[in-house]
Amino acid sequence: MTSKYSIRNFLSFLEDPDYPSVGPHLKLLRCTGLWQSSVKSTLNRFKQFLFYVTIIFFFSQYIKSCIHLNPDSLKLILQYAPFHMGIIKSCFFQKDFKNWKRLIEYMSAVELKQLGAGYKNCDQVINEYIIRNRKVSYFFWALAFFSNFSIFSEPYQKNQVNVNGTSVYLNIFDGYTPFSKEPPGYYISMSIQTVLGHIVSAYVVSWDTLVVSIMIFFAGQLKITRIYCINMIEANNSTKSHHNIAECHEFHSALVENQYLFNALISPVMFVYLIVISVNLGLCIIQIAEIQDDLATLMSSVLFVVACLIQLLIFYWYANEVTFESTFVSYSTFQSDWPDSDKKVQREVALLSMKMDKVLEFKAGPFNKMSLATFVSILRASYSFYTLLNSTN
Repeated sequence: MTSKYSIRNFLSFLEDPDYPSVGPHLKLLRCTGLWQSSVKSTLNRFKQFLFYVTIIFFFSQYIKSCIHLNPDSLKLILQYAPFHMGIIKSCFFQKDFKNWKRLIEYMSAVELKQLGAGYKNCDQVINEYIIRNRKVSYFFWALAFFSNFSIFSEPYQKNQVNVNGTSVYLNIFDGYTPFSKEPPGYYISMSIQTVLGHIVSAYVVSWDTLVVSIMIFFAGQLKITRIYCINMIEANNSTKSHHNIAECHEFHSALVENQYLFNALISPVMFVYLIVISVNLGLCIIQIAEIQDDLATLMSSVLFVVACLIQLLIFYWYANEVTFESTFVSYSTFQSDWPDSDKKVQREVALLSMKMDKVLEFKAGPFNKMSLATFVSILRASYSFYTLLNSTN
C-alpha cells in the first residue's frame, strides 16, 4: 500500500491543474526543451544548445552515408529509424510551435470551463478519458525505457575481438565524433551516442504521447458534444432551446476547426513515419530471421519490433476512435426532446444535425487515412518488403 501511494504521489507531481489532459506531457516537453519558455534562463539556453547539437550529430550521419555511400551506415539508419523520426518530429514541432500552443490552450480552456461548470456527465467523461490518457502515456513511457535499455546495450553484446587481431566494434548511430573507432575512443563515442540517443528518444516519446493524448481528448469531447445535443431542448422554453442549439453549434464548430488544425500539424510527420516504419519493420524481421544461437540479441530485437508495432497501433487505434465517435454526433441531436418543441426549434435541430454530419479523420499525408484498416495494410506492406529483401539475398 505504501509503495502504491508513493507511485501515485509521484505521478500527481506530473499533473498541471492548468492543463488537465496534457499536464505530464508538457512537463516532459519542457524537460527536453521543446516546449519553449518565455524565460531565457541558462538552463533553457542549455536545452536549446543540446537540441542543436543533437540535430547536427544526426544530420552528420545522413551526410556521411550520402558522401561515402556506405551500405552499413544506411542499414544502421534504417535499423534505428524510430530514433531518427525524433529529429523530424522535434523539427516540425519547433517550426509549428505557435500552432501547437494555440491548440493546447484551446484544449485547456475547454476542459477548465467544463470542469468548472460542474456538469456531472461531462465531469465523468473528462475523468474517464484523462485516466485512459494517463494509462496509455505511462505505459508508453515504460515501454520506451525498457526498449532503450535493450537497444543501447545491444552493440556491446555483438562486439568481437578475433584471434588474428582484427576487431569489430558496432555503433548505434554513425554520426561524426572525433574519436577512434576502437577503445578507448570507441567508448567515448558510444557514450556520446547513448546520451544523444536518449535525448532523441525523449523527443519521440514526448511527441508521440502528446499526439495520442490529444486524439483521446477529441474522442472524449465528441462524447460530450453528444451529451450537449441530447440535453439541448428545454421543455416549454423556446428561447432557452434556441440558445442551447446555438451553443452546441458553436462548440462543435470550434472542435472541428481545431481537429483540422491538429491534423495539419501531424499529417506530414505521420506520412514520413508511415514510410519509415514499413521499411524498418521489414528490415528488423529479416535480422530476427538471421539470428542464430544468440538469445539476448533475439530478445532485444523482438522487443524493439513489438515496441514499434505497439507505437503504431496506439496512433491508429485512437485516430480510428475519433472517426468512430464523430459518426454518432449528428444522430444525437434527434435523441433530444425535439418532438415536443415548436416548429422553429425543430427546423433548427434539423439544420444542426446536417451541420454536425462531419466525419473527422486523421491522415498520414494526403492519401492515407489513419484507421485500423490502414494499420493492417501497413503490416502487409512490411511483410511484402521483408519477402522482397529476403528473396534478393
